[in-house]
Amino acid sequence: MPTELKQRRKTQAQKQSDEPSEGSNGKEETQKVKTEAGDETGANKTSSGLDIRSVMCLLSLAACGALSWLVLQQNEKFSQIEEKYRSLHGKTSSLFDMEEEIVRVSKKVSSVRTDVRRMDGLHSEVESLLTQVGELEDEAARVEHSMVKRIGDVLASSIDRVSNLRSASERNSQAIEQLRRRIPELASADEQISERLVELESGRARVIRTVTFASDLKPKVANIRRDFGAFEPQLSDLTLRIGRLAKDLMEREREIAELRQTLSNLTAVEGDLSVTSKQVNEIADITDIGEIHKPT
Repeated sequence: MPTELKQRRKTQAQKQSDEPSEGSNGKEETQKVKTEAGDETGANKTSSGLDIRSVMCLLSLAACGALSWLVLQQNEKFSQIEEKYRSLHGKTSSLFDMEEEIVRVSKKVSSVRTDVRRMDGLHSEVESLLTQVGELEDEAARVEHSMVKRIGDVLASSIDRVSNLRSASERNSQAIEQLRRRIPELASADEQISERLVELESGRARVIRTVTFASDLKPKVANIRRDFGAFEPQLSDLTLRIGRLAKDLMEREREIAELRQTLSNLTAVEGDLSVTSKQVNEIADITDIGEIHKPT
């Protein structure tokens, strides 16, 4: 763009320099004709020919001065246009930087979606744990019922049934130990989720700062639109991208709310597991009491 402006200046300067030369050539020809006519008419008209020649010279000098003034004015206008173009170029570079920031935010949103998919897999594991806990509760209820019945009929029970009960209690203790081993894993997963939530909140703050920066740019964009109508399609595209950014921000807030709901569900499951472990410990204590009261 600056090279085109320089070329235009050169062409206009050449045209303006050519025009005075052509005018001067025409004037010289008229002067020659007038001198020849003056020679034919006589010596009394030589003084009038000299006056006309001086007047034509003065007129050509005035025309040259006016053309030089016009050239200076056009040079000033071209310099102003070039300064405006430079300022516009700086503003468009800032817009490109904001577009790169939007691309980085979209990449972060895709990473959040992958984390949500991982959370869905963790949710399925929690559901399987809940089913196992339900089975253990049913088994514990059955064992408790059989224990109450056997305590009532302790004098008529046999050693084989007591050994079977002991093996069942051992299996239950192994299952409880497995559940206890799973609790630290769930706690570590909870910590990872909380750290991820902190990262998401920091990313949300950065996105909000970006949106506020974009809102601050709107008046400047309006001024640029009034000055340069040729850039209106790019400005409309920028407005559309800002709307998409706001939409992505709302989706991100919704995903954060879903992650918090999942975290609360995990804490509830951890509480249920602790209650279940306490119940199984009580059942194991009851089995130990039954063995103590067993007849020797």
